[in-house]
Amino acid sequence: MTRDPVMSASVADLDAYLDAAPRPDCDAVDVGPFTLFVSRSPWPYYARPTVGRHAPITVGDLDALAAACVEHGVDLGIEWVHEVHPELAALVAAYGLDLSSHVLMRADAQEVTAAAVDGVTLRVLAADDPALPAGRATADVAFTAGGTGPGPEGATERDTFLDKLEPELIEHLNDRTRRGLTITAVAEDPSDGVVAVGSYQPMGEFAEIMAVATLPSARRRGLAGALTALLARHAHDEAGVRTVLLAAQDDAVARVYARVGFQQVGTTHAAEPAG
Repeated sequence: MTRDPVMSASVADLDAYLDAAPRPDCDAVDVGPFTLFVSRSPWPYYARPTVGRHAPITVGDLDALAAACVEHGVDLGIEWVHEVHPELAALVAAYGLDLSSHVLMRADAQEVTAAAVDGVTLRVLAADDPALPAGRATADVAFTAGGTGPGPEGATERDTFLDKLEPELIEHLNDRTRRGLTITAVAEDPSDGVVAVGSYQPMGEFAEIMAVATLPSARRRGLAGALTALLARHAHDEAGVRTVLLAAQDDAVARVYARVGFQQVGTTHAAEPAG
């Protein structure tokens, strides 16, 4: 893999992983300096700057990408690593797209550790486990509530989201689990059931830990750290993963992951039309 001489090897490798991860469920379409990932699943994807092409991206390139999205019937969205294409953040903002940024972090999979949490059971799920859609609903509640602090939302709100999940999406979750593309773990409370969830997506020696979420009513107990450590350990022991990465939504979340062994190595961006 060709690397930009000013880019650290670790960031280059993480960027290559982020390019590989969508491909099992997408058609990859070349659009100038971008790769547009057109989903074959219920889950929408996005475009990324093509790995190995480091020439600055232009407004004309964005026009071509927007036209390709219309042609393929997908929404315009772009994700990238800032350190690979630092010019792109200002360009997409000037283009009128909404920009969000996340803290890119990495860790050695076998060095991610966290204290045990009393009163809950942590386990990795197989396909067709009822906890798999419950975990998805848990994440929906957590991300809708936002933030990292405690709140009133709990099992009742989770079950409301669970009842609204489309059968097609539930089957997609089970299918990715069967194929080993997404591995999910949950924390279960004896009374409330699933109260926290997280997953990882392995590709070779790398895996991204993602969608770690805790019901607001169960926050501040160390569940996110404990689940992250379990996922990293499972990725190392069962999938041969050596490096885990994640994108923390803000500095407060990044501090949670720093406590279990992650280090910041860069910034990821996502851009989409306003609204």
